[in-house]
Amino acid sequence: MTAGSGGTEAGGAGGSEPNAMGGAAGTEGGTAGASGGGGAMGGGGGSGGLPPAPANGFARNPIVSHVFTADPAARVFEGRVYVYTSHDLDEQMGYDMTDYHAFSSDDLVNWQDHGVVLDAKDISWTDRLYAPDCCHSPVTGKYYLYFPNAGSGIGVAVSDSPAGPFVDAIGKPLIDSNTPGVGDVDWIFDPACFVDDDGQAYLYFGGGPPDTGNNARVIRLNDDMISLKDPSATTIPAPDFFEASYLHKYNGKYYFSYSTTFANHSAEIDYLVSDNPMTGFEYAGTILPNPEGNNGNNNHHSIVEYEGKWYIFYHNRVLSNRDGFSDYQRSIAIAPLTYDADGKIVQVPAAGGRVAQLKSVPAFSRVEAEMMADQRGVEVDFVRSGMERVGVAVVDLHDGDWIGYSQLDFGAGATRFHARVASGHATGGSIELHVGGCEGFTETPGELAGTCTVESTGGFQAWTDVACDVTIPGGVHDLCLRFAGTPSQPLLALDYYRFE
Repeated sequence: MTAGSGGTEAGGAGGSEPNAMGGAAGTEGGTAGASGGGGAMGGGGGSGGLPPAPANGFARNPIVSHVFTADPAARVFEGRVYVYTSHDLDEQMGYDMTDYHAFSSDDLVNWQDHGVVLDAKDISWTDRLYAPDCCHSPVTGKYYLYFPNAGSGIGVAVSDSPAGPFVDAIGKPLIDSNTPGVGDVDWIFDPACFVDDDGQAYLYFGGGPPDTGNNARVIRLNDDMISLKDPSATTIPAPDFFEASYLHKYNGKYYFSYSTTFANHSAEIDYLVSDNPMTGFEYAGTILPNPEGNNGNNNHHSIVEYEGKWYIFYHNRVLSNRDGFSDYQRSIAIAPLTYDADGKIVQVPAAGGRVAQLKSVPAFSRVEAEMMADQRGVEVDFVRSGMERVGVAVVDLHDGDWIGYSQLDFGAGATRFHARVASGHATGGSIELHVGGCEGFTETPGELAGTCTVESTGGFQAWTDVACDVTIPGGVHDLCLRFAGTPSQPLLALDYYRFE
C-alpha cells in the first residue's frame, strides 16, 4: 500500500475508536490498503487468503479488501447502498486518518470504490478525519457529509452526488465546545445524521471514556443541513455509552445504537428505543457483541434497509491479522439484521452472518474495474484528464495480481472482451480471463477463457481500448481477471471492461 504507478490521491482517513485502554479521542484508523498494494487511493495485495466465497454469490467479509476501512456509514441513495468509511493507512500506528472513501453496490457483494471523497488537506481547520456520516436533503437535493476534526468538533461538507467529491460547506465547525449543551462532552465526534419522514434532520454525536458522564447528544438541523435549529443540544442518557452513535427508524420507533465502554461490557453495540427521536429512550439490549478478530478493540456500525431487508455494517481486524498489520488497520463487514415480532433486534452473532448477492452483473454492459468482490495486490486511483478527475481505475497491476467479480451474467455466452487500459511499462502486460473464479477467490480455480495483450501506451494515464477473443459459456459465472508480465514491476491499469 505504498504509492503505486497509477497516481496518488486516494488515501487515508480513519474512524473513531479509542482502544481498550481508554485512549484519547483518537479513533481506530490505520493506513491505506488492507491486502497489499498502496497508491493514492489505497492498495491491496498481501499473501495468504480468507476463506473463499461460495461460487453462488455471497458477500465476503470484509467486503473491501484493497484498502483498510473503518467506521462504516451505510446509506441508500439512488437505488444503491453507499458506505462512507474512514481510511486506515498501512503504516499507521495510531488513529491519524485524513480522508474518506465511498463505496457503493446494488448487489451487496461487488463493491465499487469511488475513491477519496473528502480529504483533510482540502479543509482549512482540520487535520484528522474520524468517523463520518452522510445524509441526503429532500429540500436542497444535495448530499451532506458530516465529519469530525478528531474529537474537537464536527463540520459538514456538501456534494451534488453521493459519490462526491464533497466540499467543506461552512469553513468552520458546525458543532464544537462552544455550542450550548456540548461544552461538557469529552469527545465531540462520531456524527450520525438522520432525516425523519417529515423531512426534519437530526445530528447525533459525542463520546468519552468510561465513567465520565453522559456524552451522547442530539440536535436538530435546519432545512439547509448546514446550520443548527435548536438553541442547545439534548443529552441522551445511554448506559455505558462510549461512542459511535447511530439512529434508525423501524415501524415508527426510533432506535439509537452505540458502542459501549469497556468498563462493564466488551465493546458491544447496544441500543435504546423511543417513540421520539430526541427523548424518552429506554435500554433494549445488545445488537452485536464484539466481533471475532477485533483483537479486543471496540467497534463502529451502521444499520440500513435495502430491497426489503435489513443489514448491519461494522468493522473488524480480519485483514490486518491475516497480513501482519497492527490493531490500527481495520476492515468493514456486513451481516443480516432481523427483528422479532415485538420489534426487538435479534442479536447478530459475533461472527456476523452470510449475505446473499441480490442480483447478477450484466456482462455485456460496462463494468467498472474498481467494482470488486475481492482482489490480491491491486490499488485504486483516479483517472485524470489533465488535473481533472474523470473517473476511478484499478492501477499498479503486477504479475500475479488478480481481481474477482461475483456472478456475471453472460446470457447465451460471450466471444469478445473489450477493456479500457493504460500501461507505462515498456513491454506492457496481459489480462488472463478465468471463468468460474481463480485460486484465492473461489473454491475451484476456474477455466482460462482467453488472454488479452496490453501493449505499452506510453504512460499509466495514457488510456486506450483493447479487445481479444474469449470463449465463455452461457449462464452466470464468477470471473477472475489475472494480470501477467515482467515480475516485480507495475504493468498496467484497468478502467472498465465489457463483453460481447
